[in-house]
Amino acid sequence: MQRKLISLLITTACLLGRTLVADTYSTEATMSVQKDEGTYNVDVRVSRLLDKDGKTVEQLIEAPRITSGPGVPGTLYTGPKLTDPDYATKENVTVDVSWPYPNETGIAFCAVTIRRGNTIVSKSKFQLKVEGPGRAPLVLAVQDVSPKSVRVEAQDPNSPNNEPKTFVLLEFSKKTKAEVKKMAIENYGNRVQVRDSQGRLTEGGLSFGTYHDTGLALDCNSEDEAKHVASILRGEPAK
Repeated sequence: MQRKLISLLITTACLLGRTLVADTYSTEATMSVQKDEGTYNVDVRVSRLLDKDGKTVEQLIEAPRITSGPGVPGTLYTGPKLTDPDYATKENVTVDVSWPYPNETGIAFCAVTIRRGNTIVSKSKFQLKVEGPGRAPLVLAVQDVSPKSVRVEAQDPNSPNNEPKTFVLLEFSKKTKAEVKKMAIENYGNRVQVRDSQGRLTEGGLSFGTYHDTGLALDCNSEDEAKHVASILRGEPAK
């Protein structure tokens, strides 16, 4: 029920963009969360409003669709390329969206900008506060991790073109792929704590998605932090 309500609110709020030139545009957008898949979808319809025989009719310009993960902003451009000869005379559409991390309170956001060439002709935006119960840190016990799988990687394993970061990559010894996927979806962007064999807790960075379907990638603040976390997960004695 909550998912349908949010979609309706965004549709209503984005119904008519503020027109800056003579043409009038209608912008409709729906945003829905696919909780089981760990994604959110945004469907947009941008139309030019025309007067035909005394009635207002819609002429569809673009219908972009974005799929992203909660906590991961998305941007999509549709329309002619800059090098196209009709770039300056035809509309292009940019959609910017975001949704809070799973179970966290935050702002769901949808903005649609229509341009003709580089000139903005209409803008529509909506933001809605999403209430969530919040999340306790994800606690990883050293006993649940395969020691030989733990390693430090100084780059983003999911998006190699992004700015390099330092990750701890690990695989579980007692969890199925379905269990790992559920854990990764529910804890994307969540704080991680690592419990050693003596029961002591240490900060372990942020959960950043699955690794090889049976493990997790932990986003650490530094290489030293990553090496320390990896050492605990391998069960190595404290130095």
